[in-house]
Amino acid sequence: MDRNLLVFAVVGISILNGLFSPFLAIAVPISAVLMPEVFPRSVGWVLFFSSLLVASATLLVSGVPAALYERLVDGARGGNAAIAIWLVGAGLLALPAFRHLLG
Repeated sequence: MDRNLLVFAVVGISILNGLFSPFLAIAVPISAVLMPEVFPRSVGWVLFFSSLLVASATLLVSGVPAALYERLVDGARGGNAAIAIWLVGAGLLALPAFRHLLG
């Protein structure tokens, strides 16, 4: 499978998790504090930044097992296995969002 397609799939899953995750309720107060001062403290901007926070956290946390795999396994650099691990990690982190979206 194409490497770029896998990366786009990971980013897409992270974005969907940022939009539909039930953990947005936790991210809203955090993002309200972390928002830059140039943006108004309206509901729309707070929801935008909390969605961005959850999507970025999904992208970051799901990449940790893939990075460990590339680091610990000899000859694993440059292959598709690490990106597949990254995709599976993002999918597992997005399961509550998919359940919320479908049900």
